[in-house]
Amino acid sequence: MRKSRLCRASGVITLLATLVVLLSGQLQAGVTRTKATKVKTPAARAAQKSRKKNARTKSPQKPVAKAGASGKSSGVSSGSRAAERRRALAAARARRRRLQLARLRVLQARERALRSIAVSNISEDDSSGEDLEIRRVAIDALQGRSGTVVVMDPTNGRIFTVVNQRMAIGSPVKPCSTIKMIVGLAALREGVFDPSQDVQISTRASMSLTDALARSNNPVFQVLGRKLGFERVLYYADNYGFGQKTGINYPGESTGFVPEEGDQETGHMSSHGDGFGITAIQLAAFTAAVANGGNLFEPRVPRSPEDLSNFEPKLIRRIEMTPEDRMQMMSGLIGAVNYGTGRLSYNALGQVAGKTGTCTGENDIVTREQKGRDKLGLFTSFSSADNPKVAVTVITTGYQEAGRRAAEIAGRIYSSISPRFFREKPPVPATEN
Repeated sequence: MRKSRLCRASGVITLLATLVVLLSGQLQAGVTRTKATKVKTPAARAAQKSRKKNARTKSPQKPVAKAGASGKSSGVSSGSRAAERRRALAAARARRRRLQLARLRVLQARERALRSIAVSNISEDDSSGEDLEIRRVAIDALQGRSGTVVVMDPTNGRIFTVVNQRMAIGSPVKPCSTIKMIVGLAALREGVFDPSQDVQISTRASMSLTDALARSNNPVFQVLGRKLGFERVLYYADNYGFGQKTGINYPGESTGFVPEEGDQETGHMSSHGDGFGITAIQLAAFTAAVANGGNLFEPRVPRSPEDLSNFEPKLIRRIEMTPEDRMQMMSGLIGAVNYGTGRLSYNALGQVAGKTGTCTGENDIVTREQKGRDKLGLFTSFSSADNPKVAVTVITTGYQEAGRRAAEIAGRIYSSISPRFFREKPPVPATEN
């Protein structure tokens, strides 16, 4: 029995061994098959690489219908954006245009108001004792503008006419570039520069006093003003009659005003007149003093025939100006009329000498309210330069006013009255060949 058990056990072991062998064989066969599928020949590998390379470099072809639809969509989008931009630009331009038109309407309304005020003021002028012929000429020359005209005899201070007396006597305005006459004379008097040499503006630019006056060059007078300093500029402004009454025999005269130290930069003050408020009658009296060689007369109108027949000049003082200073200034004032900013005042019967001014006013022309709204045009002058018989000062205000327009008004006045003062045409100076 024991032998029988051993045989059966041996058979079982043999069977198990056989099964192990069979299972091992199957596993080995499976591994072999797997390796066989993975392992490729060099030729196969080369072919596979070539296929992959071709796949990368070859552009995919999109369907024609889809490509066309995409391009059309992109074009429509781009066109829409361009159209929107055009509409936005057109709308912006329209808004700017509306704003410009609105501003223009406001300025024109302001201009009409100023002209209406001037007409009303002129209608209230006291013209008794004035030269009515010269008054009519001056009113006609204004051509309805808002402004004032003073015409006087520079040799004795007699007033021929003051048109718009309220403005001329009682309403100070910024002097603009006419301040350069004050600064130029003061600089000559104080000797802060050599008048035979150009004034150095910068390392590369310079200009003579004559051309600076004629062309109203700001940098030159800023240099001179800074060399003088604030106190000396104010000293000469006072000496020339600014910041004080002239004594004219019309009611309502203003003293005007001068800047306080520290309120203004001296250079800009000396080229633009910042901080000053002057009246047309003050400017006319000062210009007459330059014309006659230094006598600052009290301006007066003879109110009756007896006053006229007995008229005597009333000297306020001699201003600080030498004959040499005057000659230096004269060349620039004549240059302003002959080739500079005051060309429209030129008159063939008598050589006009003058100075323009253009700026935005610091004070309302009537009330000193609404600062800086109106342009100012000034021109102060006399004729003839070598034999002064008449001085004309013009100040206008409005959104288009300028010194050249004021000079044009003066030119019309000179054209009308010069035959009365200058019967014969002066000889033309000889020119070099």
